[in-house]
Amino acid sequence: MSYRRFSADRLYICEDWFDRVETSGQWKDHGPIGGSESQPTKVELIGASGFFAIAKPGPTAGSKDSVYRAANEKIAFDLAHLLELPIPPVILWNPDAVEFPTGRCISAWAFAQSDSWDSANSKGVLTKVLIDSAGPPVSAMRVFHTWISDTDRKSEHTQVDLQSDAELSIAFIDHAFSLSQVWQKENASVGACPAYMPAPEIKDVMIEMADRIAGLDDEKVKEVIARIPSIYLPDLPRKLIISNLLSRKGNLRILLSL
Repeated sequence: MSYRRFSADRLYICEDWFDRVETSGQWKDHGPIGGSESQPTKVELIGASGFFAIAKPGPTAGSKDSVYRAANEKIAFDLAHLLELPIPPVILWNPDAVEFPTGRCISAWAFAQSDSWDSANSKGVLTKVLIDSAGPPVSAMRVFHTWISDTDRKSEHTQVDLQSDAELSIAFIDHAFSLSQVWQKENASVGACPAYMPAPEIKDVMIEMADRIAGLDDEKVKEVIARIPSIYLPDLPRKLIISNLLSRKGNLRILLSL
């Protein structure tokens, strides 16, 4: 079962960016967009008839700390893609090793017309029927976020499709502060991601996703991490990510008391 309610063209980009790891295209940076901590910028793929996306981190955020933001975002997308979970496509980008010592990533928009959950809710867009319909992906994603130790989630990190009809299409963004940012040793003692979305959680969905993650082939998980170039992810955090992903993936039922 897929928890992605993405369009066919967006699913094509998911497949393409999962396969390619790093972008080979030329991108034009149009400057800051939004006001988040990562200081993202709006970028345009040159020669692609107005294909716009979001590049993260921005120059200041990219140079001031040692968070492997781009790698964490890319790994989160790649793992979610294997599980058919709703994280928008992410690809790595290395435009300037001086300004961005751990690289950048580019994230495609999930929907043609979108808004954050909080903003859409404040405008009265999210009816009870739509909120209830988001239960399955919300439930599946809390299990996933527990696996990657993304425990500081907020509902504003969720995008909604403003063209949703009977079922609400949603996408989850901002995974920079997971994985290597949290795991400083093997078998790190990090608990479950708290419930943070104002939508119903479905225990059967959570159990199914916990079992789906547990059933992922260890070698496939290792491959996702191993193929990240070293400029984005040095050896030590790479080792810790692999170790913790493998040790946690069979324990998700326990961590979530399922």
